[in-house]
Amino acid sequence: AFAVKKLVDFSAKCIELGSDLSEVQNVVDVTFPAMSKQVDKFAQNASTAFGLSETMAKKYTGTFGAMAKAFGFGEQQAYDMSTTLTGLAGDVASFYNITQDEAYTKLKSVFTGVVMTQTALDAYAMANGYGKTTAAMSEAEKVALRYSFVQSKLATASGDFMRTSDGWANQVRILKLQTESFMAAIGQGLINVLTPAIKVINTLMGKLVQLANVFKAF
Repeated sequence: AFAVKKLVDFSAKCIELGSDLSEVQNVVDVTFPAMSKQVDKFAQNASTAFGLSETMAKKYTGTFGAMAKAFGFGEQQAYDMSTTLTGLAGDVASFYNITQDEAYTKLKSVFTGVVMTQTALDAYAMANGYGKTTAAMSEAEKVALRYSFVQSKLATASGDFMRTSDGWANQVRILKLQTESFMAAIGQGLINVLTPAIKVINTLMGKLVQLANVFKAF
C-alpha cells in the first residue's frame, strides 16, 4: 500500500509538471510562431546554462517575448531580447542568491519602467549616443533603452551561473532541474494516455448531472 501510494504521488507530480510545461508551451507557440523550435532548444539547455528549468525558461521567454512584441518589436528582436533577459534572470538569481522568480519579476521592469529612475535613464541615454532623453522617445525606444541600461548595470552578474556551475550549490540545483524535466516528460506522456479517459469520464458526468437535475425536479 505504501509503494502504491508513492507511485500514485509520483505520477500526480509528473502530471502536474507536464501540465505546467504544456501551458507555457502554448504561450511560446503563439508568441514565436516561426521560432518555437529555437525557444525549445534554448529552454532545454537552460538548466545547465542558467540554472532554469525548461518550464521556467519557456515561461520567462514567452512572457518577455509577448511584452516585446506588444511594443512593436519583430519576432527575431523579441526572441533575442527575451532569451537574453531569461538567461540574465538565472544569472542574477545565482549572483545575488535570490530565487529565479524574484529575478524574473525585477527584469520585467525593462518593459514596465518600474524601479528605473528617469534621471538615470536620461543620463545613460545621453552618455551612450542616443541623442535624446526619454521625453522625446517612443515607447519602443524607451524599452530598447531600458533593455540596454539593465544589461550594462548587470554585466557583472551575466554568466555567473556558468562560472559557478561546478560548485556544490549549483550542481545540486542542476540535478533538481534535470529531475523536474524528466518528470515533466513522463507527465506529458501520462497526460497523452489519460486524456481520452478523462474525456469519457467528463461525458458520463455530464449525463449524470442531467439525471440529477431530472431527479431534483421530480
